[in-house]
Amino acid sequence: MNTLELQRVGENNLGYMAYKDENGRYYLDIDMVEGKNPETLYHCCPSDDMDGEPDFPLWAKFEILNPLSDKELRMQHFHFEYSMLSRLKDECEAFVGKTGNEEDDKWDCRYHNVRNIWGTTINDQVSEMKRLWSKIPEDIKPQWCTWEEILELSRKANEIN
Repeated sequence: MNTLELQRVGENNLGYMAYKDENGRYYLDIDMVEGKNPETLYHCCPSDDMDGEPDFPLWAKFEILNPLSDKELRMQHFHFEYSMLSRLKDECEAFVGKTGNEEDDKWDCRYHNVRNIWGTTINDQVSEMKRLWSKIPEDIKPQWCTWEEILELSRKANEIN
Protein backbone atom coordinates (compact mmCIF):
# COMPACT_ATOMS: atom_id res chain seq x y z
CA MET A 1 0.00 0.00 0.00
CA ASN A 2 1.33 3.42 -0.96
CA THR A 3 1.95 6.13 1.60
CA LEU A 4 -0.35 9.11 1.23
CA GLU A 5 1.64 12.35 0.95
CA LEU A 6 -0.02 15.32 2.66
CA GLN A 7 0.66 19.04 2.83
CA ARG A 8 -0.26 21.05 5.93
CA VAL A 9 -2.46 23.92 4.72
CA GLY A 10 -3.47 25.59 7.99
CA GLU A 11 -6.37 25.67 10.40
CA ASN A 12 -9.95 25.41 9.23
CA ASN A 13 -12.83 27.47 10.61
CA LEU A 14 -13.35 24.93 13.42
CA GLY A 15 -9.74 25.33 14.58
CA TYR A 16 -8.53 21.94 13.35
CA MET A 17 -5.26 21.67 11.44
CA ALA A 18 -6.05 20.70 7.85
CA TYR A 19 -3.92 18.64 5.46
CA LYS A 20 -4.39 18.19 1.70
CA ASP A 21 -3.39 15.27 -0.53
CA GLU A 22 -2.31 15.42 -4.18
CA ASN A 23 -5.92 14.83 -5.31
CA GLY A 24 -7.28 17.87 -3.45
CA ARG A 25 -8.89 15.91 -0.60
CA TYR A 26 -8.64 17.32 2.91
CA TYR A 27 -7.96 15.57 6.22
CA LEU A 28 -8.27 17.00 9.72
CA ASP A 29 -6.30 16.57 12.93
CA ILE A 30 -9.09 16.59 15.51
CA ASP A 31 -6.95 15.13 18.31
CA MET A 32 -4.64 18.17 18.18
CA VAL A 33 -2.13 16.84 20.69
CA GLU A 34 -0.09 19.89 21.59
CA GLY A 35 3.60 19.64 20.83
CA LYS A 36 3.25 16.69 18.43
CA ASN A 37 2.60 16.07 14.78
CA PRO A 38 -0.60 14.03 14.27
CA GLU A 39 -0.67 10.24 14.36
CA THR A 40 -4.34 9.98 13.31
CA LEU A 41 -6.19 12.10 10.77
CA TYR A 42 -9.86 12.16 9.80
CA HIS A 43 -11.41 12.54 6.37
CA CYS A 44 -13.08 15.89 5.77
CA CYS A 45 -16.70 15.89 4.61
CA PRO A 46 -17.07 17.21 1.95
CA SER A 47 -13.61 16.05 0.97
CA ASP A 48 -12.81 19.10 -1.18
CA ASP A 49 -13.59 21.66 1.55
CA MET A 50 -11.09 22.12 4.38
CA ASP A 51 -13.85 23.77 6.44
CA GLY A 52 -15.97 20.63 6.27
CA GLU A 53 -16.81 18.37 9.20
CA PRO A 54 -14.46 15.63 10.41
CA ASP A 55 -15.66 12.23 9.24
CA PHE A 56 -14.18 8.73 9.62
CA PRO A 57 -10.51 8.08 10.47
CA LEU A 58 -7.88 7.80 7.76
CA TRP A 59 -6.60 4.21 7.89
CA ALA A 60 -3.95 4.60 5.18
CA LYS A 61 -0.34 5.29 6.04
CA PHE A 62 0.46 8.95 5.56
CA GLU A 63 3.45 11.24 5.54
CA ILE A 64 3.24 14.97 6.18
CA LEU A 65 5.61 16.69 3.77
CA ASN A 66 5.73 19.95 5.74
CA PRO A 67 5.32 18.97 9.41
CA LEU A 68 5.33 21.52 12.20
CA SER A 69 8.86 22.68 12.95
CA ASP A 70 10.33 22.44 16.44
CA LYS A 71 9.83 26.20 16.79
CA GLU A 72 6.15 25.95 15.76
CA LEU A 73 5.63 23.07 18.19
CA ARG A 74 7.19 25.14 21.00
CA MET A 75 5.04 28.13 20.06
CA GLN A 76 1.91 26.01 20.58
CA HIS A 77 2.77 25.81 24.27
CA PHE A 78 2.42 29.60 24.51
CA HIS A 79 -0.83 29.95 22.57
CA PHE A 80 -2.65 31.45 25.57
CA GLU A 81 0.13 33.97 26.21
CA TYR A 82 0.17 35.09 22.56
CA SER A 83 -3.62 35.41 22.48
CA MET A 84 -3.88 37.29 25.75
CA LEU A 85 -0.94 39.57 24.91
CA SER A 86 -2.59 40.41 21.58
CA ARG A 87 -5.86 41.27 23.31
CA LEU A 88 -4.21 43.39 26.00
CA LYS A 89 -2.06 45.25 23.46
CA ASP A 90 -5.11 45.99 21.30
CA GLU A 91 -7.00 47.30 24.33
CA CYS A 92 -4.07 49.51 25.38
CA GLU A 93 -3.77 50.90 21.86
CA ALA A 94 -7.50 51.65 21.85
CA PHE A 95 -7.24 53.26 25.31
CA VAL A 96 -4.51 55.70 24.20
CA GLY A 97 -5.98 56.13 20.70
CA LYS A 98 -5.07 54.05 17.67
CA THR A 99 -5.12 56.82 15.06
CA GLY A 100 -3.97 59.87 16.98
CA ASN A 101 -7.12 61.65 15.79
CA GLU A 102 -9.52 62.15 18.69
CA GLU A 103 -12.56 62.36 16.39
CA ASP A 104 -11.80 58.91 14.99
CA ASP A 105 -10.61 57.35 18.25
CA LYS A 106 -13.55 58.40 20.45
CA TRP A 107 -15.85 55.97 18.64
CA ASP A 108 -14.01 53.09 20.31
CA CYS A 109 -15.60 52.39 23.72
CA ARG A 110 -12.12 51.73 25.16
CA TYR A 111 -10.75 55.19 24.29
CA HIS A 112 -9.69 56.82 27.60
CA ASN A 113 -12.14 54.45 29.33
CA VAL A 114 -10.62 52.04 31.84
CA ARG A 115 -13.99 50.31 32.41
CA ASN A 116 -13.78 48.66 29.00
CA ILE A 117 -10.35 47.07 29.23
CA TRP A 118 -9.26 43.80 30.84
CA GLY A 119 -7.35 45.32 33.77
CA THR A 120 -8.92 47.15 36.69
CA THR A 121 -6.49 49.98 35.95
CA ILE A 122 -4.30 50.75 32.97
CA ASN A 123 -1.28 49.92 35.16
CA ASP A 124 -2.75 46.44 35.80
CA GLN A 125 -3.16 46.05 32.05
CA VAL A 126 0.44 47.01 31.31
CA SER A 127 1.77 44.86 34.18
CA GLU A 128 -0.04 41.83 32.78
CA MET A 129 1.36 42.55 29.31
CA LYS A 130 4.87 42.69 30.76
CA ARG A 131 4.32 39.44 32.68
CA LEU A 132 3.03 37.59 29.61
CA TRP A 133 5.76 38.96 27.36
CA SER A 134 8.45 37.93 29.86
CA LYS A 135 7.03 34.41 30.09
CA ILE A 136 7.61 33.71 26.37
CA PRO A 137 11.12 32.40 25.54
CA GLU A 138 13.41 34.87 23.77
CA ASP A 139 13.60 33.04 20.43
CA ILE A 140 9.81 32.86 20.00
CA LYS A 141 8.80 36.29 21.31
CA PRO A 142 6.20 37.95 19.08
CA GLN A 143 7.49 40.41 16.51
CA TRP A 144 4.19 42.28 16.62
CA CYS A 145 4.71 43.27 20.27
CA THR A 146 8.14 44.32 21.49
CA TRP A 147 9.23 45.33 24.98
CA GLU A 148 9.78 48.88 23.70
CA GLU A 149 6.19 49.03 22.38
CA ILE A 150 4.86 47.91 25.77
CA LEU A 151 6.90 50.63 27.52
CA GLU A 152 5.70 53.23 25.00
CA LEU A 153 2.05 52.22 25.53
CA SER A 154 2.62 52.43 29.29
CA ARG A 155 4.08 55.92 28.95
CA LYS A 156 1.20 57.15 26.76
CA ALA A 157 -1.42 55.58 29.05
CA ASN A 158 0.11 57.15 32.16
CA GLU A 159 0.04 60.58 30.48
CA ILE A 160 -3.73 60.16 30.10
CA ASN A 161 -4.35 59.07 33.70
